[in-house]
Amino acid sequence: MVIPSGIHRAIGGSADNANQGFALVLVIVVVLLASFLASQLTMQVRTELAVSHNIKARVSGHFLAEAGLSLGLFRLLDRPLETPAIGAEEDWDGFYEGYVYQVFLPKGKVSYYVASEGGKIDLNKVGESVGSQALLRMFLEYQLGEDKQEEIDTVIASVLDWKDTDDAYHEINGARGAESEYYGALPDPYIARNGPIADPADFFLIKGTRPMIGKFYAQEIFTVHSTDGKINFNSLTPAMLDFLTGGDKERQAAYHDAKVEFKGQLTAALASEILGDRYEKFQSFLSYTTGNNPYYFVVGTGYAGAEQGAAEQSKGEGIAPKIPGTIDSMIIKKDSGGFTCLAWQERFT
Repeated sequence: MVIPSGIHRAIGGSADNANQGFALVLVIVVVLLASFLASQLTMQVRTELAVSHNIKARVSGHFLAEAGLSLGLFRLLDRPLETPAIGAEEDWDGFYEGYVYQVFLPKGKVSYYVASEGGKIDLNKVGESVGSQALLRMFLEYQLGEDKQEEIDTVIASVLDWKDTDDAYHEINGARGAESEYYGALPDPYIARNGPIADPADFFLIKGTRPMIGKFYAQEIFTVHSTDGKINFNSLTPAMLDFLTGGDKERQAAYHDAKVEFKGQLTAALASEILGDRYEKFQSFLSYTTGNNPYYFVVGTGYAGAEQGAAEQSKGEGIAPKIPGTIDSMIIKKDSGGFTCLAWQERFT
């Protein structure tokens, strides 16, 4: 059978077109695969660069935070805390407890402060009486809300159970505390301390405190080294100042301004003026003496890469610089020979 030449050419053309179409599809697939691999490689390189940058920032922030601790310790141990002598006010280079200082270095910013442990709420002073529970209750109301009285009663009863040496449950207004039996039944079991609290971080191990995790750090609010169970108004941590002022930024600014104006020596009259209508509820829990508690809370924060000009510009525009930082804190006991470190913590913002 003889196939006409035209038909032969048509059949051959169809095969060639099919081959060309397949080659085009193959090229497209190869290009897409190469593009995918290139994008994955680019993403991997960017991820590794970001990881390296974060590691470098963390290391730098860590050493800046330690520099803040060293500055705080130096000023606490070397500079006078007392009021200046009469006639020497202008030359006085005192150190205000609870006042946040900042220093800009070539590698970033350092902020630090030192506060007496007497400026916090002593968990070991919370007892059976309503009066001894009142300060903790007010703080829990500030964190959880005044309408959460059942939850607040549970926390206070659980604090009492955490500290006592027996297995009997405390009850406050029908809300029951917790003993080792309760904690032992948790997915990650542990036992109650059954004795005086040695570390404020115990607070977040106690029944009912989980909703407050992340809202504050226990060491900034609580202590186990208070001498009289009151709050030293002259030496407040930023978190304690936030609590006393109800989060009012203007009152907090007034507090810091008064610290400088009155050389760190605030009185009940100044406290009343600063706290306003909140003073009445706190006045019986406030003290104003300084230097009578040898235990101090020292905090240093390092911000790697923070530049003074950028920080000042953002501050002037009302925008806080969003730079991750490293926070080192320690609790020390000051003595004639220097100090003893009792606790250390490192965390990140």
